[in-house]
Amino acid sequence: MFGDIALRQSDGMTLLETPAVRLRGLVLEYGDREIELHPQWLRERSTEPGQIEATNRQRLYTPIDVAADLAVVDARVDGDAIVVAFTDGHRARIALAPILRDLGWVRDPEAPPEPEPWTTPLVDFPYVDWAGIGWSDDEADLDAVIAFLDAFYRHGYVVFRNTPVDEGTVARIANRIGYISGQNFGWVFDVRAEPSPTDLAYTAIELLAHTDEPYRKEPPGIQLLHCLANEAPGGDSTLVDGLAAALALQAEAPDLFLAAVETEVEFRYDMGSDTVVNTGHLLEYGRHGRYRGIRFNTKLDTPLPRPGTDLGAWYAARRWLARWLNDPTHQVTFRLEPGDVMFMDNHRALHGRTSFDPTRGRRHLQGCYIEHNGPDTMYRLAVRRRAEQ
Repeated sequence: MFGDIALRQSDGMTLLETPAVRLRGLVLEYGDREIELHPQWLRERSTEPGQIEATNRQRLYTPIDVAADLAVVDARVDGDAIVVAFTDGHRARIALAPILRDLGWVRDPEAPPEPEPWTTPLVDFPYVDWAGIGWSDDEADLDAVIAFLDAFYRHGYVVFRNTPVDEGTVARIANRIGYISGQNFGWVFDVRAEPSPTDLAYTAIELLAHTDEPYRKEPPGIQLLHCLANEAPGGDSTLVDGLAAALALQAEAPDLFLAAVETEVEFRYDMGSDTVVNTGHLLEYGRHGRYRGIRFNTKLDTPLPRPGTDLGAWYAARRWLARWLNDPTHQVTFRLEPGDVMFMDNHRALHGRTSFDPTRGRRHLQGCYIEHNGPDTMYRLAVRRRAEQ
């Protein structure tokens, strides 16, 4: 692989602090691609003694400890690394694989898989036997952990089976995969019909497809719902893919898609004794056009009139999304049984439920949230351990 790597010193790049100075960097060639690497970017990749702390791999120096006019004086390829000498006298052996990864020229071998939009129920429902995940890395089946996370990243949800039917289990599962993130319903919340509900989830009515807590500055990343009892008629769960909905809207009605992306929306939870307010967008994309998430809860949203905003287009976009997301042909419908745990990406998978009759049986779920960092770390470490094996 690294036989295709070639190096040459660059003619120099302009130093912004002193425009007359040209820094000699390094041009890296790989196949038909080449890029000029800044000398300080290379210098900061040094892992030589005294440059980083051995345990946490964090740098032991600050930006002002490196000369602004740092330059490369010599470089060569040596096996799977490059050896670089700098004008400050430092010499470093720098692994090539992370460089190619960070340039985007090779895939990060530890990165989770890309999402696969779905518009109809999956042929094989992604059930996961909790026994393979276990309560610690020592008792886990490494292949089962990777398979669970692979399915979650591709589809946006899985359902764990065969977990203990005990209150508090959802917290143990959450802390096995990541760390619970608190919100205005507490660390762990009970989903059941209440006489004075603080949220529509705590009633027996039908809930259409929605994401949770769009009113938070960063909506919860991943929701877990653990079934303790589901005896009442009705109460089946639904899931639908918000990423697929966004792609379908963009293809069918680009003007409405733009309104959903650009129109600022206020999301407000306010029951007098508790209020959380934030602004966002129905569809959220990053600077380079990459899907980041969907905030969709029509009980809580209000578009904000601004000069140049077409509220007619926004309302049409919301109506289009509401129809698409609640079309049964786009949804998967299933029944949670005691011991099942729905594990879903709240930035992608919208969930709902059918109505149920609480007078004819008990329905009790416990839920909590974690952030995406937990599964990401779990996946990367599992892939790393399997490679080491």
